Amino acid sequence: MTGSDDMRSDGAAGMGGDAMSGAGGDAMTPGARDAMGQGSGGGPGGDTPQGSPGRRCAAMDVHHRLMAESAEYREARAQIENATLSFLAADEAGRFPGVAYIPVVVHVVYNTDAQNISEAQITSQIDVLNRDFRATNPDVSIVPPAFAPLIADSRVEFFLASTDPSGNPTNGITRTKTSVASFGSDDKVKRASTGGHDAWPADKYLNLWVCQLGGGLLGYAQFPGGPAVTDGVVCTHSGFGTVGTAAAPFHLGRTATHEVGHYLNLFHIWGDDGSGCGGTDEVADTPNQGGPNTGVPTFPHVSCSNGPNGDLFYDYMDYSDDAVLVMFTRGQAARMEACLDGVRRSLIQSAPATRRRPSGSVVAWDANRLDAFVLGTDRALYHKWWNGSAWGPSVTGYEYMGGICQSPPEVATWGPNRLDAFVLGTDRAVYHKWWNGSAWGPSVTGYEYMGGVCMSQPKVATWGPNRLDVFVLGTNRAMFHKWWNGSAWGPSVTGWESLGGICQSPPTVVSWGPNRLDAFVIGTNGALFHKWWNGSAWGPSVTGWESLGGVCSSPPTVVAWGPNRLDVFVIGTDSALYHKWWNGSSWGPSVTGWEYMGGVCTSTPAAVSWGPNRLDVFVTGTDSALYHKWWNGSAWGPSVTGYEAMGGRIIGDPRVVAWGPNRLDVFVAGTNGALFHKWWNGSAWGPSLTGYESLGGVISSFREGDGTPAAMPPLPVQQVGEMTVSTAKV
Repeated sequence: MTGSDDMRSDGAAGMGGDAMSGAGGDAMTPGARDAMGQGSGGGPGGDTPQGSPGRRCAAMDVHHRLMAESAEYREARAQIENATLSFLAADEAGRFPGVAYIPVVVHVVYNTDAQNISEAQITSQIDVLNRDFRATNPDVSIVPPAFAPLIADSRVEFFLASTDPSGNPTNGITRTKTSVASFGSDDKVKRASTGGHDAWPADKYLNLWVCQLGGGLLGYAQFPGGPAVTDGVVCTHSGFGTVGTAAAPFHLGRTATHEVGHYLNLFHIWGDDGSGCGGTDEVADTPNQGGPNTGVPTFPHVSCSNGPNGDLFYDYMDYSDDAVLVMFTRGQAARMEACLDGVRRSLIQSAPATRRRPSGSVVAWDANRLDAFVLGTDRALYHKWWNGSAWGPSVTGYEYMGGICQSPPEVATWGPNRLDAFVLGTDRAVYHKWWNGSAWGPSVTGYEYMGGVCMSQPKVATWGPNRLDVFVLGTNRAMFHKWWNGSAWGPSVTGWESLGGICQSPPTVVSWGPNRLDAFVIGTNGALFHKWWNGSAWGPSVTGWESLGGVCSSPPTVVAWGPNRLDVFVIGTDSALYHKWWNGSSWGPSVTGWEYMGGVCTSTPAAVSWGPNRLDVFVTGTDSALYHKWWNGSAWGPSVTGYEAMGGRIIGDPRVVAWGPNRLDVFVAGTNGALFHKWWNGSAWGPSLTGYESLGGVISSFREGDGTPAAMPPLPVQQVGEMTVSTAKV
């Protein structure tokens, strides 16, 4: 946006809130087939005893080598430290608002097939980074009360890059077969000429190399200020992520968290002075300690006269086992903010356009009826329902529905007792299953194959009985469409109609009347784009789009509360909420203008309408709590830029549904991976304004979900446009 239409950063305060009740996940039982999966466990128990193999990080080795070799590095480091001191001395209000989103490319360099780690292992590490840097990791609960006030949300999140340096679609992973048996801290893994892989531009991507490191080395990072060609983080594959080759006691992804801390200018917590007490990590709120802790220390562990609480061995920048490292401090978070405000500023995206989509799916096909669908940790589909008096199959239980799904489910209902669910399979094709009122088709655990090679989860709209319209992005990032007309799929069961565009967000589609569709995406310039089906033709053309302006950092959320009425919500580059509307004859406040609605939001907005001229909007704040605002027909409540705090500590985006007038049901994922629920009954929030009902489970789809397949194989460039194209009309 330009000029007065810019999404502003003024007036946006951080949102505060209460922690969600119900800590500790309810695993779905009975049995492995009926369970969504197990959590990784809680505190530092007996499986990582004191005396286990110690952590070894070579970040300081690299730092000292560069200091000795490079006058440019010495000068850059001095400038960075001076800038850090100035930043920390400045007023708190001068710091960047919202969340810093950092694109990541993972370079897998492997000598054996086992070292060629799976995409699931890679995405598990991205998940860990996001929980750890946002302080939403469940095991932060092990921190004793003496240190709990220091725990900080660093307001940094990471996502696998969707575009490579040449502008081609990518899943953010490169794979290189090498003849090198193991690498060291000499940066050879960072160069193709020495058996590794060259870095992508370091000012645009966090380069993260995964390989076999030798000599017990777990990882190392380059501090900011070093050469661009070697800038980034290196981890050994057995200390990376939480599945696959990850091996105890370094199997919870904390090696990458530690090394990314260095990458963002954090030192080791003991100050790297050996075992003395004279070193410093340049952070005021970390206790002085005599040296690194290893294994699983016992609290308190006193050194350097730092009693009674002793060393902060729970800190990610210590050397304890993964099960113990669970927090950054407020001082460390501020130091990383200084880095991101300065030398690493070019990395920041206010949010990727394909950031978290509202994941999972909740629908209501009748009054007092709800159906919720999620993915389990096994990537299968699971289902639970409210029948008006009780949750089925139980309050915390789920119906197992099979599949290995690479996208969160998208579910639509076009009539009473009818459900249609769509997911992406491991081949990135669309798959479909349905409930016809008496049975699941093609079976409880079976799926109908619907073709395509998709770069986004499917989005579904229905404008009448026995009518479905499904939209996805193809490998060329154009939008594709298929439809069910009551008797057959068009243009065919596995074919798709191309609707053009180069889209940077998954599509959002809504219908406000029979034979009417409105589709919205974010374009490559960050603006919102729109197209529509008027019953006989696509406007402005089959492959054309109407520009609606803005520089958007979330996918759009769209609601229709009546015929010829649309309300669109996005997050701006300042992390505030913005709104525009179609009143039947024109866009408000203008074709390319937006209404500023305040907040510092860390989720895609969720919006719903339960009646004419009524809107309810929900977002997550910087404290990971839920916030709410509403339009009552004449004014925004609690104000145009204000929000009602609704508590909780949420992973991913909220989902909201309305099954009747003055009724709302909100679903979120808690930090333990369980599904949580709250409701508005027309007069009060239940179970309370800030309380939540736990619905159990250890779910995956509500806490990832940028709309991109979670385990997509590397995407060859020649697959661009592979989606079957048809020019057929609806």
